[in-house]
Amino acid sequence: AEGFMDVIALAMAGFEHAVAPLGTALTERQVELLWRLAPEPILCFDGDEAGQRAALRAVSTVLPDLKPGRSIRFAFMPEGQDPDDLLRSEGIGAVEDVINRARPLIDVLWESETRGNFDTPERRAALDARLDETLSNIRDERVRVHYRAEIKQRLSAFWRAKNRRRSETNQLFP
Repeated sequence: AEGFMDVIALAMAGFEHAVAPLGTALTERQVELLWRLAPEPILCFDGDEAGQRAALRAVSTVLPDLKPGRSIRFAFMPEGQDPDDLLRSEGIGAVEDVINRARPLIDVLWESETRGNFDTPERRAALDARLDETLSNIRDERVRVHYRAEIKQRLSAFWRAKNRRRSETNQLFP
């Protein structure tokens, strides 16, 4: 979780393995320590813009050190809440639900990169270039190959959907 108060509240609620690397300051060393606890630890971020930014920084921190069978997942609290707030307002079950819906790193990366307008070839090429540069940071060749394959599939489906919507709404010459 991002803060110490969140970890205290989580521990008091029975989440025994909660730690607070402080989301904005997550380091490679802290991630290595988390991987000693679990092959796929869950990073829990507040449901606000700062939590989203912290998650994206965590993606950048983690990507280079991904290995087969070793990744992270992301749990996002509801908008405007942190784990402590959610525990107090809705109880343990609500927090468990958020944790059970934790998202894979690839999904968080994909969604962050595909926000925006890609209505021109230049913008689409810029997305391709950004994704290619980001994935080149993965040191393990096997993981990098699988990430590239996954991104290629997602891009293909993404462009098909965008083209379909564009052709349905922008017929210049009916």
